[in-house]
Amino acid sequence: MKKLWMLLVSIVLCFVACDMPATGGNPGEGECSYIMKEHGIMTNFIRIICPFDSICDVKFSFGPVAVPDDYGCVAGFEYKFVQENEIKIVRKNYFHSELNQNTSVDLVLDSNKRASISLIDINNVEKKYDIDLSGIINSYTVRGDSVDVNVMKGCSLWLFSCKKDQVYGNNLSDGKYTFLRTEGCDKEYSYDCSWRNQGFGGKDELDIHAMITWEK
Repeated sequence: MKKLWMLLVSIVLCFVACDMPATGGNPGEGECSYIMKEHGIMTNFIRIICPFDSICDVKFSFGPVAVPDDYGCVAGFEYKFVQENEIKIVRKNYFHSELNQNTSVDLVLDSNKRASISLIDINNVEKKYDIDLSGIINSYTVRGDSVDVNVMKGCSLWLFSCKKDQVYGNNLSDGKYTFLRTEGCDKEYSYDCSWRNQGFGGKDELDIHAMITWEK
């Protein structure tokens, strides 16, 4: 009974924290029922799967929004999503998952492997993302028995089935890492990036996970 009472108190406090200004706390400490309809700082995600010599499958997932400092929690959101001729509502509610809409969308890339999308808030303010994924999708070059991978700043490379440490672009002087086809590495590698200063106001974060197949 005591545990049940404590759980009920915790839920009530969370609602209070989201519906009334708090005297402290930091944005990002937990989740709440508050739905952001004006733009806030977001952490979003991209998942890329690139089979060898085929079109990549690219999905963009909307992450949490940090509400103003007064609330001290991470909120849901509701925005209008625009990509080329596609317009839809994207909505996330942590307390009512059945209300979630389009929290993951397919990205349409142009011939240069770029995507341009926008989020429009309740005040009709546009937050635009111009995302260049060419450096990830076209990150490798095969030269005979050698494979060169350009590992960008803020990104890392992970090779499988061979005794290789994770490679960080920030630690490479020229950004290039080379391994041999004869070293027993899998024909695909993981390429992960954490990009900061994205979107409107340059405060959003974008985490990218890609699986790139470099040989048939």
